[in-house]
Amino acid sequence: SKKEDEKPETGSPQLSHQKSYEQQRLENIRRNQEMLRLLNLEGLAAGLRKPKKAKIVKKLKKTEKPSKPSRRSLRVQGLGSDGKKLPDNFKGLATYVPDIPKLEEGSLQVSASNKDFLKELIGQKGEDGGKNDSPQVDAPTLAYAHRLSELCLAEKGVSKVTKERIYSVAIHPSESSIMCAAGDKRGNLGLWKIGGGVAGFHPHGNVIAGLLFDVRDSNRLYTSSYDGRIRMLDLKAQALSDVYHDPDTSFYEINQHKSTASCIYASDVFGVISAIDPRAKSLGESWQLHENKVFTVRVNEANPHQFVTASLDRTVRVWDSRKIKKSNPKALFELIHGLCVTGASFSPDGKYLQSCCNDDLIRVWECSKMSGEDPDPSSQIRHNNRTGRWLTKFKCEWDPKQSNAFVVGSLDRPRCIQVFSAQNSAKFKLTMRLRDDDYLGSVQSVNVFHPTLDVIASANSSGRCHVWQKYN
Repeated sequence: SKKEDEKPETGSPQLSHQKSYEQQRLENIRRNQEMLRLLNLEGLAAGLRKPKKAKIVKKLKKTEKPSKPSRRSLRVQGLGSDGKKLPDNFKGLATYVPDIPKLEEGSLQVSASNKDFLKELIGQKGEDGGKNDSPQVDAPTLAYAHRLSELCLAEKGVSKVTKERIYSVAIHPSESSIMCAAGDKRGNLGLWKIGGGVAGFHPHGNVIAGLLFDVRDSNRLYTSSYDGRIRMLDLKAQALSDVYHDPDTSFYEINQHKSTASCIYASDVFGVISAIDPRAKSLGESWQLHENKVFTVRVNEANPHQFVTASLDRTVRVWDSRKIKKSNPKALFELIHGLCVTGASFSPDGKYLQSCCNDDLIRVWECSKMSGEDPDPSSQIRHNNRTGRWLTKFKCEWDPKQSNAFVVGSLDRPRCIQVFSAQNSAKFKLTMRLRDDDYLGSVQSVNVFHPTLDVIASANSSGRCHVWQKYN
């Protein structure tokens, strides 16, 4: 029988109890093998076919298609907008994350109707909750704010003047009727008479960056463009003529002094300032004053030999045209900024100098206190200047009737324009915020005062102009 064939376990129960776990495991293996032998399973297993070896499938190497080159901007490739190689001294802008701008405290706030601000101003309370006996603004500023509060918009004071985004605006000095000129990004020029129609021209093939009514003959309107042309529109003769043309550059702003009307200063994309004679239609002088493009050039009305430039190279420089050397020009002052400076100008009386910078600051200097190569500003106004690529850059424009006040666009909501002035001291603060919810719903990047009337012309990025004045 099965039990008779099995061999007896070796050793006594006491010895089996003492076997280690390893010995017991080996014994179990031996018994199992013996059982397989008796059942003849080994022979059956030998008759089975050996399993086929799995075929090794070689993976075909995929032919890699040549990858398309990644898209890179012209600046990263070292090329300019025209496809030409950038100069070796070209400097790219560093990444800059400005703080959230906050308006300085103590500035005047205006209600939506611009009528109740005087009550709010006079009724301001002190820190103890009572009436503040020492007003935060002086009497002249208060009177100026009262005049501005009467400015508003009306249906006839809003019009589509150009087809594209407006880059420049000029207002005619006439007091009998208000007329505005606007230049857009496609070279279109629009002339708009308030309450009348709009006359359209196409004098340039690119952005019209500068507009200037001749200081001696307001019937002449000068235009400067990225296409390298400076042209003159004679309103009386109804004729358009070339003043100067340089196809190798792009002109930005133009400016002139009333005592030297025969000289027009023009800034360009290469940092060159040109002095052009509009009568001879020729270039008088030219100076390489910056390493990069110059956005603005403005003459000091109190000193015809002095002008200021604002550049992409993050500096504002003050110059004396009598002391500029061709080989190594040296500025009277070089004011360093955090990012590119989109505008700089002297006040009408020459007492102040302001700049508008992409680092979200508007800086103001008292000219009489400027000393050293890089003097500190007397006022710094936190202002959101991050207009981006779809809006025209902000510039501050002085009021010719109020030498300590200027207007600038705003990104605040509800949409508005802002006027800052010096209050009690040289500290500039917000004096007026003009808004009109019925007729204003866009950012007014370009703003300019009328030279003799309380009128402000504003323009946006859709070709629309707004005129702020006291309507009957």
